[in-house]
Amino acid sequence: MRARDVRGGAVVTADALTQRAMQALREGAPAEAIAAIESAPSVQRKTQAVQRTLAAAYAQRNDFLAAQAAIQRSLNYAASSAVEPATRALAGRIALDLKQPANAFVQFEALVQIAPKQMGFWRYLWDSATTTQSARRALQLGLSLKLDAAADVHVAWAMTRALADDGRVPEALVLTESVVKRHPDSYAAHWLWIKRLTDETPLTAWREMQRVPVATQEVLDPDAVDALLTVPEQYADDASITSWRKRYAAGMAAIATAVARTSLANDARKALVRHTAFRLAYHGRDDRQLQHARGDMLSALLLPLTPAPAPSLTSREQSSTKQLRIGFASKHIRDCTVGQYFKHFFTDLGDAHISVHVYACGKRDAFTDEVQSRVDQLTHFKDDDHALIAMASAITNDALDVLIYPEIGMEPIIEKLAAMRLAPLQCALWGHPITTGLPTMDVFFSAAALEPDNAQSHYRERLQLLPALGTCYPTPPAPSTLGRAELGLPENCQLIVCAQSPFKWSPNFTLAAAEVLRQSPDARLVVFDSPIASRSRVFDDYLKHFFAPKKIDISTRIIRLPQRSREDFLAVLAACDLALDTFGFSGGNTSLDALSVGLPIATLPGQFMRGRQTYAMLKALQSTVGDELIASNENEFVERALSLLRDDAARARIYVTIMANRHKLFNDRAPVAALSDWLRSLPLRA
Repeated sequence: MRARDVRGGAVVTADALTQRAMQALREGAPAEAIAAIESAPSVQRKTQAVQRTLAAAYAQRNDFLAAQAAIQRSLNYAASSAVEPATRALAGRIALDLKQPANAFVQFEALVQIAPKQMGFWRYLWDSATTTQSARRALQLGLSLKLDAAADVHVAWAMTRALADDGRVPEALVLTESVVKRHPDSYAAHWLWIKRLTDETPLTAWREMQRVPVATQEVLDPDAVDALLTVPEQYADDASITSWRKRYAAGMAAIATAVARTSLANDARKALVRHTAFRLAYHGRDDRQLQHARGDMLSALLLPLTPAPAPSLTSREQSSTKQLRIGFASKHIRDCTVGQYFKHFFTDLGDAHISVHVYACGKRDAFTDEVQSRVDQLTHFKDDDHALIAMASAITNDALDVLIYPEIGMEPIIEKLAAMRLAPLQCALWGHPITTGLPTMDVFFSAAALEPDNAQSHYRERLQLLPALGTCYPTPPAPSTLGRAELGLPENCQLIVCAQSPFKWSPNFTLAAAEVLRQSPDARLVVFDSPIASRSRVFDDYLKHFFAPKKIDISTRIIRLPQRSREDFLAVLAACDLALDTFGFSGGNTSLDALSVGLPIATLPGQFMRGRQTYAMLKALQSTVGDELIASNENEFVERALSLLRDDAARARIYVTIMANRHKLFNDRAPVAALSDWLRSLPLRA
């Protein structure tokens, strides 16, 4: 078939038309390629190759909807004959660009079977495997086709994850180690090795890392930084925690030195640190020195990216009122723990003297919408590569007087924003209850009831205490009416519950819980499964490590419950006899939920605020409750728990006292009023 070239009048074949369009694409002229194809007679355009080339041209122009329409025509024209691999590959890549992984998976699934040694197809297949089912299918294909996954680090990342999720951890670790040995100079390979070790076998990860050490020659690479600064969620003993913290400190020092000596492009500054130090806080140790070093390093990276305010946006000068402009920047302006803790701080501060501006990122829900309706301005940003600078620019342009971060340390983007100077006064709320370590953070708002006498020494920031629990937490809903049997609980035994996340279970606490079970042979311990199946398996291994030496069979003494609705969760708590509070980092909203249904909680207050939340709640109820539930050391914690389990009357008395006084824990307006008064005491900028 031939088509007339409108530029020269020559008659060309469809193949020649395709070649000319491809040449235009190689020269970076997609519009010319599109024009050449679209100008050809309709009959000449109806081939698989021509439409594929047209799709490529539209894709190069970032018009992915038009590209998808063209590639679908290409697939349709190939229906009566074989679909060419190039057509499938482009169809899959366009589907990925359009965030249609299921459509992409179909194409790459076919391609890896056609060309099983083509690693590029496997990369795209794994990128498309975004569901449990598709990941399992990709794993089955890889195994059946004898995929050499170690040849490609990207493929190995996905393959080892799928193996671990399928319960084949030894195979995953063998593959991971082979990747490191085949790619000794790849930081991604070394990060894969430590990631799999710390996630899947945390109790033995330290020993394995000494056998295959992580490369550290150069550290200004995101994979190298991740490898140097990661720590596990669980530890075999306290000595392991100490070893990991020393390694973290050494890694931080190496990174900080390299940052100081190296000129970095802006994109490199944004991308170098991809994780927070979230897990450090759960060690129960003094983190100020580590946080201080991290804060200095992050500010050295991010301060140069602080946007200058746009000259045209002089909000204060244009305003006819002299309101104090307050901003909140967060990824938790939604229905979650941080959101519930500080909702009224967002919604109830604004009036004729204070205007409230909220900068939200990530998920949004009805909670977000309600906040938006009750503040002067809420701007929501997509959680993508552009969000950091977009949020920073918006904040700077709004000329705030005070910028408050509710949860620094939980999300990388929020920590990076806080490392910039976006307002003259910058403050942190205690959503993540540990010093930020940032030189750019001026004030840390904590709770008077939670802090010890020497609290200021735990913070780099100036400490400002809000009254009582430092939150206006709403009264939890009533529990569902389900009984033990309907909740999956045994009827005729005592139930002890610890509903805290596995990363809160320190070695010392886990030993204490095991001892309580050992001395209460008829009791059962209720815990909740992680929504990630592999995390539940790791937690089982962790519990066995501490429980087996005490002759406790976790298969019969531990009751695992799935994640469930808030009302059913409260019903589980109400059905239990006693709760155990974790050491070092105590329960927060979980303890509030437990106390809302009258459940006694045995607690051992820690040295730092984050280990004193339940303690403060119990003290707020009534002194007699605290006297019976608050221990002064680990042995006393075990003794108090055992005493309560043996004394039904004591537990009943405590239940009545908690129920009579629980209102003291909820809807406390005093912290919001105190923050408002503090803000009003600040001088307005001229």
